[in-house]
Amino acid sequence: MRVASRPWIPPGGLIAGHIAHALMWVMLAGLTVTDWTGPTLHGLAWIHLAALAWLTLTALTVLVYVMPAFTEVDLRHERAARVALALFGIGAFGMVASFWSQHPGALSWSAALVLAGLIVYLLAVLPMLSAATRGPRTEASIARAFLIVFSFLIAAAVLGLGMALALASHAAPGWLVTTPAVHAHVAGIGWLTVLVMGVSVRTSGPIFGARPSVLWHHITAALAITVGIFALVFGLWFSLGVLVWVGAILVAAALALYMVDVVDLASHAKVAHRPPQAFYLTSVLWLAVAVVLGLGVVGGAPWKASYVFVALVGWVGQMVLAHLHHVAIRMIATTFRGEDDETPPSELLTAPLSWVAYASFQLAILLGAIGLGSGGAGMVHLAGILGLAGWVSMTANVAVAISRAGHPGGVTATP
Repeated sequence: MRVASRPWIPPGGLIAGHIAHALMWVMLAGLTVTDWTGPTLHGLAWIHLAALAWLTLTALTVLVYVMPAFTEVDLRHERAARVALALFGIGAFGMVASFWSQHPGALSWSAALVLAGLIVYLLAVLPMLSAATRGPRTEASIARAFLIVFSFLIAAAVLGLGMALALASHAAPGWLVTTPAVHAHVAGIGWLTVLVMGVSVRTSGPIFGARPSVLWHHITAALAITVGIFALVFGLWFSLGVLVWVGAILVAAALALYMVDVVDLASHAKVAHRPPQAFYLTSVLWLAVAVVLGLGVVGGAPWKASYVFVALVGWVGQMVLAHLHHVAIRMIATTFRGEDDETPPSELLTAPLSWVAYASFQLAILLGAIGLGSGGAGMVHLAGILGLAGWVSMTANVAVAISRAGHPGGVTATP
């Protein structure tokens, strides 16, 4: 058995994100619906556990491999990027603990550490992305897109630090008026959503064996969502209702084009391994639900808690799990069998466990969204339990994949 010298995705970040995912469901089972309506500091702890410690830490970790692969430029400062991931992770978990323990002073320091980690990370990848912008047209466009989403992420972190300082009475209380909504949408749309839309254009190929057939959809969606985010942010910041609606409609239109593309590529799928595709398609279904909920919130509907929950766990979360069932399993294969290994994920995963995890997660999201929207605390608690059951099934499946990767002779393919 040949063992690769180092995995091409830092495993520490993936493991920390995986643990955060489990804690997110545990915390959800213990929250009350009123924690979401404010939200309270406990509710904010859950939101940052999901958005920062799980989704963003996982994304930044995977990007250490994805960015060089997509831009075809080496990441020369990979060690610095890995240090940055550690700083960010410590800060993210520190923020969650500070919110949960209601300790504003510690929150400020944790938010500062998150921002410091992001700055170090950006400094590590900036030479690579800068070089890529001077390269071939496609790679240059990809590099510029990464720079744009990182700009949104840094902006969200700066706003977050300002609000943390305000909570600790070290900054003007005005930071807590319109900034929270701006911060949430810069992070949720400008960073996470745009990142997923961009990266999935490339990763959909290995997962489905097909790609969208209409190129202009992606280009138009990228332009519309970028303009829409700025309109939405300025509208929220200055309380301009018309501008908020303009931004919301542009963002919704962009996401609709993206959804059409996903349906198109799924209809031409050539890969027989269905679980990653199911997670992928269902994440887009949750995206559609989040768009409806978001437009309702703009119109004054009391759906804010369900909107945040579905957008984070349904849309971005299920897309992350789609890639975990493909990209992370490929990482396991190359770690145990060498960098040239091409074992498909279907040969390492167990289909029944994949489908149990899938069903548990989707039911958890459905119950959580309904419970938060209707004030049903019991449904929210059950959602946490089901989500944790899904996590256990998925973790067991990963353990099976590791065992099979380490013993190639015993591998049997599962559909």
